Amino acid sequence: MKSFTVPPKQGSLKRHLMLGLVLCLSLLAPIAESASGLSKKALMPVTLQLNWHPQFEFAGILAAIKQGYYQKAGIQLNLRYWEPNSDVIKQVVGKQRDFGVVYGSVIADYAKGAPLKFVMPNMQISPMVYISHTPINHWKDLDGKTIADINNLYLKDMLIRLKDDSTHKDEIRYIPSHGSLQSFVDGKFDLYAAFQTNEPYRLTKRGIPFYVVDPKSFGVQGYAGLIVTSDSFARAHPDVVHKFKEATIKGWQYALDHQAQTVDYILANYPIEKSREALLDEASKMERFVRSGYAHIGNIDPTKLQVMASEAREAGLISEKEFEAFKPSQFIFNGGKIQFTPEEMDYLATKPVIRLASDNNWGPFQFIDKEGRYRGITADYFHLLSKKLGLKFVPTKSKDWNQVVALTKAGKLDVYPCAVPTPDRKTYMKFTKPYLSFPMVLVGKQSMSYVSNYSQLNGLTIASVKGGWSSEYLKKHFPKITVLPVSTVKEGIASVVDGRAKAFSGNLGVINYTTDKYGFTGVHIIGQTDQRFDIAIGVQKDNPILFSILQKGLSNITEQERQAIYNKWIKLEIVKRLDKTQLISILTTVAVILLSMLSLVLVYRYQKNKHQSYINQVHELSFATMIDMSDFSLVKVTDSYAKLTGYSKDELLGMNYLSLASDEVSIEQRQKIIQQILRGEIWQGEIKGQTKDKEYYWVAVTLTPIKNLFGKVTHVWATRTDITDKKRVENLSIIDDMTGLYNRRHFNHMIEQEINRAKRQKQPLAVAMVDIDFFKNINDNYGHQVGDEVLIQVADCFKGAFHRASDFVFRMGGEEFLVLSSFKDKEEFKRYLEKFCEDVKALNIKNEGSPFHLLTVSIGAEFYEVDALKTSTKLYHDVDQKLYQAKETGRNRVVM
Repeated sequence: MKSFTVPPKQGSLKRHLMLGLVLCLSLLAPIAESASGLSKKALMPVTLQLNWHPQFEFAGILAAIKQGYYQKAGIQLNLRYWEPNSDVIKQVVGKQRDFGVVYGSVIADYAKGAPLKFVMPNMQISPMVYISHTPINHWKDLDGKTIADINNLYLKDMLIRLKDDSTHKDEIRYIPSHGSLQSFVDGKFDLYAAFQTNEPYRLTKRGIPFYVVDPKSFGVQGYAGLIVTSDSFARAHPDVVHKFKEATIKGWQYALDHQAQTVDYILANYPIEKSREALLDEASKMERFVRSGYAHIGNIDPTKLQVMASEAREAGLISEKEFEAFKPSQFIFNGGKIQFTPEEMDYLATKPVIRLASDNNWGPFQFIDKEGRYRGITADYFHLLSKKLGLKFVPTKSKDWNQVVALTKAGKLDVYPCAVPTPDRKTYMKFTKPYLSFPMVLVGKQSMSYVSNYSQLNGLTIASVKGGWSSEYLKKHFPKITVLPVSTVKEGIASVVDGRAKAFSGNLGVINYTTDKYGFTGVHIIGQTDQRFDIAIGVQKDNPILFSILQKGLSNITEQERQAIYNKWIKLEIVKRLDKTQLISILTTVAVILLSMLSLVLVYRYQKNKHQSYINQVHELSFATMIDMSDFSLVKVTDSYAKLTGYSKDELLGMNYLSLASDEVSIEQRQKIIQQILRGEIWQGEIKGQTKDKEYYWVAVTLTPIKNLFGKVTHVWATRTDITDKKRVENLSIIDDMTGLYNRRHFNHMIEQEINRAKRQKQPLAVAMVDIDFFKNINDNYGHQVGDEVLIQVADCFKGAFHRASDFVFRMGGEEFLVLSSFKDKEEFKRYLEKFCEDVKALNIKNEGSPFHLLTVSIGAEFYEVDALKTSTKLYHDVDQKLYQAKETGRNRVVM
């Protein structure tokens, strides 16, 4: 009998498959569990101590947790919340915490010896302010006040700035703050330390009146929310510190771009007493502090740290000796890793292929070997850069040098990996700092004697690689030499051997390599110029991000790595042979001179040469130049001055010296300097100069007149000290970070000087106080980011209207500005201010909260004749009263 056996078999097969699957899963489960365990173990536990309650000021950290940025970096971040009287720095130094968020006063702790490393700031500018029950404009306004003391660097320094020369003794009480805003509301404190992004909103919502006293108005500014780690943790786990920083920066980018989502996450996951509306308000205000001007998120400027140390000294937190010993570079965490900006990290993340404009026949720097590999000194450098940067570099292998140059000029190749920054190349490429330097030398036959000056070759034929630096140099500086263009160094040396050229001019390293490789005999080095092949990396000018990345990569190559590459390709004995050749030539010449001179003359000449050598060294150290007073042209230029200005010595010679000063040096100032020199008097002062690339530098200049036999000043020796870094530090302390105008701190410093100057020169002084009308409405209706943009536009109006050497514009705080200037009379000054009011209104910035529906300003002004000038306090009071009248009588007007 037939039976239907297929269905039972299918069912049996299914059961067997299911059993097999279960068995496999049971076997895989422990493996998966084990892998999961390994993944968890791979996360390094790290603790971070906050210095306040969780809110949007820590959004970068909280968002990085939300998005899993720390976990992806192998970090298990454990947050520790703030508690009253907790000392975050002690906890980090004592290894109770791995990282800590601290105030700017950490500068003082570090200067006093705390073993810390500064990882990054959460905020580029501190939002720390005092809130007060009454207006605080002068030191006397603090008399009898009680201040909540949190030992904050910026608040302490601001109080010092606020203090004037008043002789009466003020009674001020400092009481430690416990972080309770209610204590301010209840009147226990007259001044309470607060964040602009936090407490003002809470007080406004409760209808409690208050005033803001902002350190930034007094020129006190610095980082906030500084993240630090211990020196020992940084040394033991540099990779963890770097990954922590990168994850936090990404967190801030996310938080600022997704404010509502970040706020909702904070509310759902952390102990928050603030409402969603309050957190959103904080978020809208926070961006201006995290992203400031050109500074990217997490950026650290050593100059800014130096300013903060200066403020700590002035606040009495550190001594003069501790300030002098403070080195920002030692405080900043680096760990040998390259610090990239977010834009640079985004560029690297795309993993672009960089096309190299390489020369295939320029060994030992770069060449293609028999196996078709890109090799040489430069190839080794780029192999290192590839590992450090994660970039892929592809050399151009099938083109000769002239074709490579043409492709590069057309923008089809990205980078010159090994090139001298010639004037022609600088028109389309931007060059890094040189990473190699070799002298330009001459190769001739053994029968040729030593050539001490290239002018000896006038009328002769000298071979040089077409399109190279040596060829460009010969054509420009020695037009009487006939240049024989060749395609390669090998062809150039061969032209000397077969007699087509008297000599070959090129790079010492390439010549030695080529001579050895191809076995050239009967030739040797016969001369050397003062020019060198300063080899750098050139990047297309339209790719500044790649340029910055490559410059950072070059800077990160260690001296040991550089030396290893050099020793691999350069034979030391060849260099010694060159030195010996030159030495024999020089000694032969010197011997002839010695035999032909009397001993007395010899001694005199030796002393004179020694003296001149000393003078030359001094001139190099002092960026010296000689100026012809007949047309102010430069007739002598040192190498150091050329380097400072970015011009070559040839470009500088004959150039009008006055053209090198910035436009900020007025015609009147220039004329006064010239007149003083022509009287035979030395002039000393500080001058702002401009480089060839339109960048600014500062020098302390001494101009010493040189007279002829008849006593007439014909020339001037100019010696200089580079004070650019010093001026940067000064500017950070006197310039308002947002608007670029002077700040209140500089006003306090300048006002008495200007009053005394006006009295001394018997000139009137024009003063105006300017306030933006209904500015609060702009912040409330359009947001603080728009408010900041409005302030910048108004500041630009000020810069356009008051740009003379005698004009000073100060941002006094918030939306209030003050102008010091000079005008012929009161009527002219008033007309000028009325025109300024019209210019501001003409910006057509909407302000629906204003009766004019546009942005306007009110101005209170005074025109002081010399006899009416009294004290700065009275002057400030006068214009403040006039401003009050302008507001009371309708705004958008000038009251004088």
